[in-house]
Amino acid sequence: MNDMQTKPARRVAMLLRALVLAGLALGSGAGLAQALNDIPMAVKNNTPPNFMFMIDNSGSMLNIVPGPPYDPAATYMGACPAAGGGIVIPAANSTIEIRVVGGEPFARLAGTNRRHVSVTNTGNRICFTNTDNYIARLYNPVGGYGQSSYTGHYLNWYFGNYDGHPMTGWTTRKPVNTGSVTTRMDVAKNSATTVIGALPITTPASVRLGLSTFNSGNGGTLRMGMSDLTAANRATLNTSISGLNAGGTTPLAETLADIGRYMATGYSGNITADGVTGVSINDFLAQNGRGSCLNGANCLTTTTDADAAPTTGTPTRPIQYWCQRSYAFVMTDGLSNGDQAFSNNTRLRDYDRDCQGALAANCVSGGASTAWDRKAGRFYEAEGSDYLDDVAKALFDMDLRPNLPSPDPVLRPKKNNLSTYTIGFADRGLVNDPLLVNTARQAGGKALFPADAAELTSAFTSVITDAFAKDAAAAAVAVANAQITLGNTGYASSYRSGSWYGDLVAYSLNTSTALQTGGDLWSLRVNLDSQTPASRKIATFNGSSGVEFASGLSYAGKPASLTNEVINYLRGDRSKEIDAAITDPARTFRARQHVLGDIINAEPVVVTYPGNVPIIFQGGNGGMLHVVDGRVEASVPTRGQELWAYVPKLVHDNLAELTKPDYLHKYYIDGTPAVAELSTTSKILVGGLGKGGRGYFALDISDYNAATQADAASKVLWEFSPTGMGYSFGTPLIVKVGSDWRVIVASGYDATVHGIWVLDPATGTGPFISAPSASGLAHLGKLANTAADANTRYVWGGDNVGNVFRFDLVAQTAVRIAVLTDAGGTLAQPVTSPPEVGPVPGSTTKFLVHIGTGRYLADADVPGPGQNPEAVQRQTIYGLLDDTSVASPALPNLRGTNGNTCVNGGNGDLVCQTLTYVAASGRYQASTNAVDLSTKRGWYLDLPTDTTPTANNMINGRIVSKPALTTGGTLTLTVNIPTNVQCDPGGRSWFLALNSVTGGAVPRDIGGNTYFESGFFLGYALGSRPVIVLTADGKRALIRMSDKDVKNPDVPESATAAAQWRRIYFRPVK
Repeated sequence: MNDMQTKPARRVAMLLRALVLAGLALGSGAGLAQALNDIPMAVKNNTPPNFMFMIDNSGSMLNIVPGPPYDPAATYMGACPAAGGGIVIPAANSTIEIRVVGGEPFARLAGTNRRHVSVTNTGNRICFTNTDNYIARLYNPVGGYGQSSYTGHYLNWYFGNYDGHPMTGWTTRKPVNTGSVTTRMDVAKNSATTVIGALPITTPASVRLGLSTFNSGNGGTLRMGMSDLTAANRATLNTSISGLNAGGTTPLAETLADIGRYMATGYSGNITADGVTGVSINDFLAQNGRGSCLNGANCLTTTTDADAAPTTGTPTRPIQYWCQRSYAFVMTDGLSNGDQAFSNNTRLRDYDRDCQGALAANCVSGGASTAWDRKAGRFYEAEGSDYLDDVAKALFDMDLRPNLPSPDPVLRPKKNNLSTYTIGFADRGLVNDPLLVNTARQAGGKALFPADAAELTSAFTSVITDAFAKDAAAAAVAVANAQITLGNTGYASSYRSGSWYGDLVAYSLNTSTALQTGGDLWSLRVNLDSQTPASRKIATFNGSSGVEFASGLSYAGKPASLTNEVINYLRGDRSKEIDAAITDPARTFRARQHVLGDIINAEPVVVTYPGNVPIIFQGGNGGMLHVVDGRVEASVPTRGQELWAYVPKLVHDNLAELTKPDYLHKYYIDGTPAVAELSTTSKILVGGLGKGGRGYFALDISDYNAATQADAASKVLWEFSPTGMGYSFGTPLIVKVGSDWRVIVASGYDATVHGIWVLDPATGTGPFISAPSASGLAHLGKLANTAADANTRYVWGGDNVGNVFRFDLVAQTAVRIAVLTDAGGTLAQPVTSPPEVGPVPGSTTKFLVHIGTGRYLADADVPGPGQNPEAVQRQTIYGLLDDTSVASPALPNLRGTNGNTCVNGGNGDLVCQTLTYVAASGRYQASTNAVDLSTKRGWYLDLPTDTTPTANNMINGRIVSKPALTTGGTLTLTVNIPTNVQCDPGGRSWFLALNSVTGGAVPRDIGGNTYFESGFFLGYALGSRPVIVLTADGKRALIRMSDKDVKNPDVPESATAAAQWRRIYFRPVK
C-alpha cells in the first residue's frame, strides 16, 4: 500500500456553494424539495464595476475611415501619368477637400476642383502618389470638422472609378456596390454597440454602463447615467449611441474632469490626493468659470446615506458601494482642442508635476499657466492643452466617495477611484501620442491606437477585458476550496465569476509556516490555453463502455444538442467563438477568456504513484475531470499539463449550454472525487457532480498516463444514476468491508429515496440501505485517521432535518442515533457537512461522531430579507457517543432542561460546553466541564450569541464544512458567518480547536489544569475546511479564505497526547 498516498480532498461544503434551497424552512420531520441554484451564492456579494464610455463626437468624427471594399493591397492606380495637360500630382502633405457637384466627386486642390484621372481624360484632373500621405477632408459638405491623414493609395481609390460604382449619385461620400464607406462616427457607434451587445446580461448585473460625450466644446455631457446592464438599459444605451452626431471641438481634459465629478455624485466634502488635502472636491476639479460636472447630471447632490449604513449607497448614483471600481473608456480621434479651462486651477493644471522643477525646461514657457501645460516640440491643436494626464492621474489617486467607507474597519481599504483607458482612433497623428499614453499609464489603464473598424471593436473589447480582469483581482470572491499539500508543494484551485474560467496552480510552501513562498510554479489555465485541441486525450461514456470524446461521437440516446461543433468547442477549439473583430456568421459560440472552466467546489485530489510522481485529479465546470501531472521540476516537460480528461455521460444533456453567448453559469463536475488502491496493481477513482447531476462515475486510474485517446477511454469503468437519486454533492467513501472493497454513496439533495448505496467497485451495482425519516442526506463519514485498507463496518451521516444515522454495511441496516434540535427543541438543526468520527479510548464498539450544524445553501439561509428560521438559528457542535453494540439505541435527550444556557455541563444526556470571549486576547476560551462517557452520551457546544466582540462575533455562525481530527485528539473546525452585504467576501469566520473527547478546551498537558485558547478569528471572509499539516514549527491548520488569503493557525495539542490511530491525518511539510 506504499505506492500511493491518497490525499483526501473533501469538498468545502459551504464555501461558495452553489446550492440554493429556495423558501426552505425545515422543522423536525419536514422534508421539502430543494431548489438548487446554478450560481455560487457568495458571488452575489460582488459589486458590478462601473464602465463609463466617453465617445468622441467632435466634428473630426465626420472624417472617412478606410475600410472594405477598399483593399490596401490592391492595385488601383499604378504610377500616375505625367503631370501637365490639366493633370496635377500634389506634393506630399498637400491639403485635399471633397466637393460634390451634380452628384459627381471632385478633389479640390488649391482652390480648383479636379476629377480623378481614372474618371476622365479631359479637363482639370488629379492623381496621387500611392506612397505619399495627404491631409484631406472627404465627407461632404466640408466645414465644421478637422482634416485627417490619408495615403495616396486610398485617395486614388476614393476619388477613382473603382469597385464598379459609376461616378455619379454622390451625396456625402463615395457610394460603393459592396461594403460601405463609413465615417469615424459611424464606426465608433457600430463598434461600441457591438461590444456592449456582447456583454452578458446577468442577475444580479455583472456590470454597470454609462455614456458621455463632448458638450459642443464646453466640457462633457451625460447621455446616459450609470445603470445596471439589463436588456432594457442596453437598448436605451444603444439608442443613445446611435443618436450621436458629430460637431464641435475636443475638450478631453474638461470632459474627463466632468466625468470624475459625476462619478463622485453624493459627495461634496474635501479630498486627499498626492499631497492635496483640505480642498473640497468641487474646488479641486473647478474649471475656469464653472464647476466640473457632466451637463445634465446633478453632481452637487450630497449624500443621504446614514453613517451607520454606508454600504447601501443610492441606486441612482454612479458609485453605490465602498468597494466598487470605476473605469472610463475615452475614445477620441484627435488631439485636445478647446481644452484649456484649468489654467486658473493651480492644484490640477500640473498635477503630475511634469512641468515643475527640472522638468520645467521641457515645457512651453517653463510651464507657465498661459502655456496650458504644453510640452516643447509637440504639435497641439487650437486651444489644445496637456491637461488630460493631470486630470486622469488625480481621479486615479483620489477617493471619489470617501463617505462610503468599509463597514468593517479591519477590512482591506479600497478606494473609489477612476481608472482611465484611452483609445486614439483612425488619426495617424495619434499613434503612440504621448498625452494619451501618459494618461492611461498614470491612471491605471492602457492606451490603444486602432486604425479601422475591426481594430476599434477589438480595442473596445480589449479595454473591457482588461478592466474586468482588474476588477476580478479586487473582487470579493475568487477562491473555491481548500489548499491541498504534498511535501513542500501546495495545490489550489480558484475561479473567476462572470467570465467563468478557473485555474489550478502549484506553488512552494514555507516549511515553517506552510504558506506559499514565491510565485506559482505552474498554472493549468495557462497550460491548457496553449495545448492544441487535437492533442488532448478526452474520454466519455456511451452507456456501456468508455469511448473517445471527439467529433463523430455517436450512441443511442445521444442528445441532439451535443453536436460535433459543441464537442470541438469543449476540446478547446475556438474557431466558432464570437469575435467582435471578425465578421463571420459561423461564429456563434460564447467567447471564452480561457479554455479551463471554473472550479468552484471540487477540490484537487493528489495521488502519488511509483517514482514519487504526484498526479492531480481535478473536477471542473467546463464539463471535465482533468488528470494533471503535479510535478514541479523544470526537467519534467509535462509538469502542470493535462494528461487526459473525462467527460461523464451524466452531463451530456447540458454541455451545449457552455457554448451559448448568454451563458450565465451551470455546474458540471463540481464534486470532489475519492480514490483508493484496491490492490498493488489496481487503483480506482469515483466522483460525483455536485449540482452538475444526479449520479457518480468510476475510472480505473491504475496507470495515470494515457498513451492515446482510446487508452483514456479504456479507463472508464461505469456510471451510476439510479431512479430517485438526488444531486451527488457528497464525496464517496471507498472502504474495505470484510475482504471486499465497496463504494458508498449517499442519496443526495432533492432525492426521492433516502439512504445509501453500497456498490461493487468493479460493476457499479449494489444494495440500497434506506434511512428512515431522512431528507437531504448528502455527506457521509467514517472513522478518521485509519489506514486506507482498514476494515470498515460503519459509516455515519447527517441530513437536512437534523437526523444523524449510523449505517451498518454488513447487516445493511440504518438507525438514527440522534435528532438534532436547537435549545427550543422544536426547530431541527440541519447537517450539511460530513461528520468526523473518532474512537472512544478503551472501547472497540464506541465512537464519537463529531458533527456540526448549520446551512448555507440558499439565499434564505443568510440573515436578511426573506430569511428562513435556520438563518438566525443558534447552531451547535456535537460529539455524539454511538455504541455500535446497541443495534437500536434510544434517542438521547440532548439538553435536558438546559435551554440556551447550562451550568456545570447541564443536566442533559450530553454534557454542555460553552465559549467565552476574552477581550484581552480577542479570542474565545472553551469551558472544561468533565465528560464521563460511561454515563453520558457525549457533549455539545452551542455557538455563542453574545454581541461581544461587536464587529466579529459568532452570531448566526454555522458549521458547514468538514471538521478535522488530529491524532492527538484535537478537533478543529471552521465557523462561518455568511452575510448578504455588498463588497463583503461572503462574511467572516472563526477557527475552533477543541478537545475531541470533551468538547471543551484542549489541556496543555494530559491531566493538567491549564488550557489552550479555543477560538481564533480568521478574518472578514469565509473560510474553507481546515487541512492539518505538520511543519517544522508544529501542526498547523491551513484554511483558504474567500478573499484569496490563506490562514495558518497553530493546532493546539496536549503535550503528552499519544496517537490513538494507526495512520496520521496530517501531512508533513518538508
